[in-house]
Amino acid sequence: MFGPLLIVCALVIFAAGVLWIRSNVTKDEDSLIETIDALLPQTQCAQCGYPGCRPYASAVAEGVPIDLCPPGGQELVIALSDLMGVDIPEQTVDEPAALVAVIDETQCIGCTLCLPPCPVDAIIGAQGFMHTVLSKDCTGCELCIAPCPVDCISLVPAAKTVPQTPAFQLHGKGCINCGQCAPACPKDLLPDQLLKLGKGQLWEQAGALNLQDCIECSLCDSVCPSEINLAQFFAHGKSIENKRLAEDAEKLRILNRFGNHQRRLQAKENDVSQRRQQRMNERLQKLQQGKAQ
Repeated sequence: MFGPLLIVCALVIFAAGVLWIRSNVTKDEDSLIETIDALLPQTQCAQCGYPGCRPYASAVAEGVPIDLCPPGGQELVIALSDLMGVDIPEQTVDEPAALVAVIDETQCIGCTLCLPPCPVDAIIGAQGFMHTVLSKDCTGCELCIAPCPVDCISLVPAAKTVPQTPAFQLHGKGCINCGQCAPACPKDLLPDQLLKLGKGQLWEQAGALNLQDCIECSLCDSVCPSEINLAQFFAHGKSIENKRLAEDAEKLRILNRFGNHQRRLQAKENDVSQRRQQRMNERLQKLQQGKAQ
């Protein structure tokens, strides 16, 4: 009488045990994946061959090689080796040269198509303006290269990126707002105001105060009680402003070129559309004439 009931109870207990074991195994796997994922750089660059860091973490938990993440470098390989209890692959002993993207700013048309693919937001720029890559953030994932319509993005070794121009060093004791420099200027400039704008990197505003008229005669230096190297500082500012003006002119040229190209394409498309419509009208007329006869 109790035989079937005992069998059913045994099956229930067995199923519960299987579910309990599977649940604990799943929890252990999830915990391992979470730990691996936390070690990954979270650049989501897909250089490992997986669509993101989380899928790669799942693959590593299942035994995929631990050296497929270029942004993580040797440090990540060592950390994963310790976590997974596997040997460090021999090919990762010598790391390949790090690559970063660079934009040929003379060819950039400011289309912004390279911005969305960048997984780490390492490209700055706006619609119609030249773009620049922040080399310190770039992972060299190449995802920005394909969308560029003018092929102005390339990868170069990180060591060959152009270093930032060092800041100009002002000498002297600091401006005391004495105003003695203004009467000494043969071009009727306001050196004290230009100095303040320049120290704030507001060279465009300094240009509005006729910075380019400075002849670098150093007469303002000679009367400055704080012995500030004003003429050299203004020469530095003029070079920065000249570069900005040249870049703005180049941007305008590129925008005009792109605009002309778009207009030519539109004109061609309109011409094709008109001819297509004309052919359709001619065919309709022939059909109507045939029916009339």
